[in-house]
Amino acid sequence: MAIKDNVRFGDVLLKSGLINEAQLEEALALQKVTKKKLGEILIEKTLIKESDLLKALSEFYQLPLIDLDIVTIDPKVLGLFPMELLEKHNLLPLEIKDQNVIVATNDPLDVLALQEIRYVSGRQVKPVLAGHKQITDYLKKSYDLMESFEVARQAQDSNSQESPIIKVVNSIISKAIREGASDIHLEPQKDRLRVRFRIDGMLFEKLNVPHNIYRKVISRLKIMASLDVTENRKPQDGRISWSEGGQNYDIRFSTLLDINGETVSLRILNAKSISHTFDSLGLEQSEVDQIKELIQRPYGIFLVTGPTGAGKTTTLYSILNHLNRVSSNIITVEDPVEYQLEGITQTNINPHVDYTFANAIRYILRHDPNIIMVGEIRDMETAEVSVRAALTGHLVLATLHTNSAAGAITRLQEMNVESFLLSSTVVGVIAQRLVRRLCPHCKIEAKASEEIHEIISKELSIQGPLTIAHPKGCDKCFNTGYSGRVGLFEILKVTQEIHNLILKKSSEQEITKMMVEKGMKTLRMAGYQKVIDRVTSYEEVLRVTLTEGV
Repeated sequence: MAIKDNVRFGDVLLKSGLINEAQLEEALALQKVTKKKLGEILIEKTLIKESDLLKALSEFYQLPLIDLDIVTIDPKVLGLFPMELLEKHNLLPLEIKDQNVIVATNDPLDVLALQEIRYVSGRQVKPVLAGHKQITDYLKKSYDLMESFEVARQAQDSNSQESPIIKVVNSIISKAIREGASDIHLEPQKDRLRVRFRIDGMLFEKLNVPHNIYRKVISRLKIMASLDVTENRKPQDGRISWSEGGQNYDIRFSTLLDINGETVSLRILNAKSISHTFDSLGLEQSEVDQIKELIQRPYGIFLVTGPTGAGKTTTLYSILNHLNRVSSNIITVEDPVEYQLEGITQTNINPHVDYTFANAIRYILRHDPNIIMVGEIRDMETAEVSVRAALTGHLVLATLHTNSAAGAITRLQEMNVESFLLSSTVVGVIAQRLVRRLCPHCKIEAKASEEIHEIISKELSIQGPLTIAHPKGCDKCFNTGYSGRVGLFEILKVTQEIHNLILKKSSEQEITKMMVEKGMKTLRMAGYQKVIDRVTSYEEVLRVTLTEGV
C-alpha cells in the first residue's frame, strides 16, 4: 500500500490514542527547535513506547512489522547502497523480491528517504517496519568494514590488489579484538566468505566478504603466518604476531579444507589480558580455600576437567601462578603453550619427532621437577606415566575431558589405570564450565517464576521470594545482554569415603552422590548460586549444564 504523505504523523498517533493534543503540541514545539523527527522526540520524552508507535503505524498503513533478530538479510542487497545513505535515514535494505527492494524503516512517512533508495536502486521500494535501534545496530555490524570491502571490490579490475586486501584483513582482526572475540572463523560459502566471531563462548556472524576476493584474504593471512600460500590441499597451522591498542597479541592460525574452499580459524591470545589469579576465575572463597589445601600436597595428581573451551587451561595457569616460587621447579608440557609464565619451564609436544605427552613426562622427570603440568591426558600411556610420576613424589596437574569431577575417576579407570593406584594418587578434581555474565548496564531484575523458584529450591536453600536477572541488550554488550564470562566449579576432594568408592570401582553417579552428601556443590548447584546472585541467567546455566539434567 502506498504511503499516505498527506496524513500528518501526529494525526495517526492521536487517532490511535497513544498521545493527546497537549502532548502533540509540546512535541511539535520541540521539533521546531531540535529539528528531530516527531517519533524520536516522543520516545525520548517517554510519552510513547517505540513498540506502540510501530504497532500503530503498522495498523494504520497496513505495513508488516518485523523483528530483525530473526530475519535473514541478503548480504548482496546491502552492497547496492552507500553506507552514508542508509545511516543518514536509518534504512536497512533486506532483499530484492519481484524487482522490488524491501526496506526496513522506523519512519515510513519519510517519503524523501524512500525515494532516494528508489533512485539509487532503480527499483520500486516496499517498506516494512522495524525498531530504530535494531536497524542502527544491524547497520553498524554490517558496515563496520564496508569501506575496506568497497576498496577491494573497486580494485578487482586493477593490477594491484595488495593494499585493499591488507586493509580488509587488518579490519577483520582489529574489529575482533575490539569486540573481545577469542576466535575468528572465516568460512567460504557458495556466494561469499562468512566471518564469525566467538565472543564469550558464543558464535556471532559479523560480516560477509565478497566471494571474488576471499582467496586473496586467505592468502594474505597465510603470508602473515609464514605459511605456503600455494598449498590448499592439506591443513596448515601457524602463528601471527599482532599489535592493537598498545597490546601485543599471539594469533594461532589454522586452515581446513571445506567443500567450498579453505576455512580459517584464528585463536586470539593476549597474555596481559589474562589475570592468572583465583579471584579472576569467579571462585567462592570457600572454593579457593579447598583448592589451595589440595594443591599444597607434596605429591599426587590434581585434575581439571571439562569440555573444550571450559577454561581448564586458565584454571591450571592460576594454580601454577599460585605455586610458582623460587623453591619449586615447575615444568609444563602443553599442546601448544598458550601463555608464557615467568619462572616456569614450558615445553610443546611434537608428535613428528615422537615427543608426545607421555615421552615428554619421561624427559621432564630427569630434570628434577617438583611440579609437572600435563596439558591433557588423552590416552592410557599418558595416564599411566602421570600416575607413576605422582607415586614417585611429584605433584602432577593435568586436564581431562569429562563432564563431571567424578567422571574423571571413572575415565582413568576406563584407560586401565588400576583403582588402587588412583586411590593412592588422585588428591582432587575440579570440573568446570564457563557461563556468560549478564551485562551490568542493561540486565533486568524480576521475581522468578514459581517453576524456576521450585527447581532452584530443590538444590539450594532459598529464603523468601527469589529475584533473578534476565538479559536485555545494549550498546555496551553489542546487544547480546551478556558481557564477559565467569566459571562454575565442582570440586571433588578425595576423602576416605571417596577413596573406598574408587577401590570398589563405583560408578560416576555413586561417587557424585557421596560428594553431595559431604557438602560438595555440583556444577548445576554452582550455576544456580550464580543465578541467585544475579550474575548470570537461569537459561544460561541450563545451556552449559545440560549433561546434568534438571
